[in-house]
Amino acid sequence: MPSYAPSQRSFSRRKFLQTAAAASAAVVLPRPLFGAQQPANSQGCWYALRSMNPATLIPEGWVQLYLDKQAHHLALSLPEVSEPFTGAFWAGEEHYRPDADDVDPWWPWEQKAYWIDGALRCALLLDDEKLLTKSRVPIDFTLDHAAKSGYLGPQALREPKANFHRWPHTVFFRALAAYSDAEDDPGISDAVRKHYLNDDADYGVPMRNVTNIEGMLWAHEHTGDPHLLQLAEQSWRVHLQHASEPNHGDMSPEKVWSNAPVNSHGVSYAETSKLPAILYAHTGNQEYLQFALALQRRILERYMLVDGIPSTSESYASVTARDVHETCDIADHTWTWGYLLMATGQGIWADRIERACFNAGFGAIKKDWKGVQYLSGPNQMLATADSCHIPNSGPGAMAYQPNPGERVACCGGNAHRIFPNYALRMWMRDSSGALVATLYGPSRIRTTTGPAKQKVEIIETTDYPFAEQVHFRFVLDAPTAFPFSVRIPAWCSTPRILVNDRPIPLPPIKNGFAIISRQFKPNDELTLELPMRPAATRWPGNGVAVEHGPLVYSLRIEPEWSSKVEPRWSTADFPVWIAHPTSAWN
Repeated sequence: MPSYAPSQRSFSRRKFLQTAAAASAAVVLPRPLFGAQQPANSQGCWYALRSMNPATLIPEGWVQLYLDKQAHHLALSLPEVSEPFTGAFWAGEEHYRPDADDVDPWWPWEQKAYWIDGALRCALLLDDEKLLTKSRVPIDFTLDHAAKSGYLGPQALREPKANFHRWPHTVFFRALAAYSDAEDDPGISDAVRKHYLNDDADYGVPMRNVTNIEGMLWAHEHTGDPHLLQLAEQSWRVHLQHASEPNHGDMSPEKVWSNAPVNSHGVSYAETSKLPAILYAHTGNQEYLQFALALQRRILERYMLVDGIPSTSESYASVTARDVHETCDIADHTWTWGYLLMATGQGIWADRIERACFNAGFGAIKKDWKGVQYLSGPNQMLATADSCHIPNSGPGAMAYQPNPGERVACCGGNAHRIFPNYALRMWMRDSSGALVATLYGPSRIRTTTGPAKQKVEIIETTDYPFAEQVHFRFVLDAPTAFPFSVRIPAWCSTPRILVNDRPIPLPPIKNGFAIISRQFKPNDELTLELPMRPAATRWPGNGVAVEHGPLVYSLRIEPEWSSKVEPRWSTADFPVWIAHPTSAWN
């Protein structure tokens, strides 16, 4: 069949567009979980902030250099280096290691989908044709091979043969969403709509199936089909009815509202806890948002490590000097906090994303982007093949590998999502359509602003978080009046704003953002100064951390590196990397 390519847009729309009535006539669902819905606003949703189209953003400086490393090393090579990424999952493969009875049948489609989503977003940001072509293969195949019913994906997952058989769809449909948004293609959102409204799977149970609410509501926003919202709310209600059962996310309302400790797998909780925030954004119902905030409070008050990610190995754990986190939790908690940022409009969630990415994220990935860790932590002094901070995780869990392979292959794919998602959420719009600088890094945005939709290019120049100044230059055809918001991190007590090197009065800071409303002239430069002061903070076990703005300092330990090849999981060009300390560390 022909590939689903940008040059075949008309073919794609003919193939996937169906009437809403035909797809959803048989769906009859009860009222929403949390009372009556409010009328929609002009955007049809209640997001306080919205991400920009990937096509409008160009990374520069250290952001571009880092994404280039990812694109040209592991992102491009992983499908040739390590199982299960070498398999054609989402591109025709229907079986995986039939000799391995202990492998869940959904497992390889989850892993490959992580890589597809991260590699695709990286390629879109860099306009990297080689990586885009490779990451698009499974997307084109899946869309071109939709079942007559509308089902998208492998036949191996079509019937509910095992737990989480719809969890891989959550992961893969994020790639469909990113590609659709970048290409402005309504055919993809309609294909997703048709998939959900004609699928007989149970999306309330088991636990991770409910995460498909994310894809349902993305399709709802793009197609306007109210049955998707009804399906999402029904799925959430069913999920809460089972939430007190073992291995079901530990999200019973009684435990959530009482702020009880969490007895749950970290990724499962992170992925599920974002759903009420998304439901709030599509209903305006404040009870959804309050529940989402209560879900976050449970982990933020008990399980946070100094590098910005909860102790999750793999379930939530203690916060001693030995504790660590799975790399998947870096990708998934920051992804969830992005939804909290958009739902609430509160800058503290951007603060959390920056701290996690700049500390835990950079630490879990080898600097040349040829290896990632399964487990990493703030007090790591070993990355070896025969030791680990957490005894029950097995040896080698903290070594750098192209893919942790037989231990947890999901981290090898999920690591690719961390920094593309950071970059894609650096710029947003508020509910009025005004531009907002949410996460900081060198980049440029090309879009429109103001009541007249004036074309504007904003060039952000900075070495943040390694410098205190963030410069914004406005490239305009003519003077234009519009509001522009910048985030003031909670750790900064003395911010300053300058326009063309002249200080201006600091506007009131609301929810962590300062709004500068003025007439901007061509090539005006706005400078945001965020003075960083070293601070010592205390942590459990007589721990003391030295912090500087969003960064946490670490003691430099001289390493001795060696490598080895594990068949099926690594190659001579992408081996397992092992490090032992050769200098004092304690």
